[in-house]
Amino acid sequence: MVNQLKIPSSPTYNMVEVLGSEIKIQRWNIFGLPRDTFSIENAIIMDSSKRWSLFIDPQGQANKWIRNMEKANNLEVLKLSSSYIKKMEMCLEFGRPVLIEVMEELDAPLDPILMKQTFMQGT
Repeated sequence: MVNQLKIPSSPTYNMVEVLGSEIKIQRWNIFGLPRDTFSIENAIIMDSSKRWSLFIDPQGQANKWIRNMEKANNLEVLKLSSSYIKKMEMCLEFGRPVLIEVMEELDAPLDPILMKQTFMQGT
């Protein structure tokens, strides 16, 4: 279609070259993001997304990377427990990053948070 419409294009497309930032990618690598194209493309997608990302991470690579990146921001790592929703609410209220680990399925109370359907209360 691109050729039919005579739109200039290159024969190959490289997401990292088009959407990536060398400085950002180097920073991610320093924090433990693997250097393979697949990992870098996924990080670019995560960084560009308007919604929170969900990682299926059997090898724990994303977990390690996120922990390293957010350590200085007081990352709260949560596991499924009776109090994890309350802890998450506190983190949201105070602007702290959250990493939820080991979930087989998403709980319904997380839906508005994952879809960024939050609101400010008060002044």
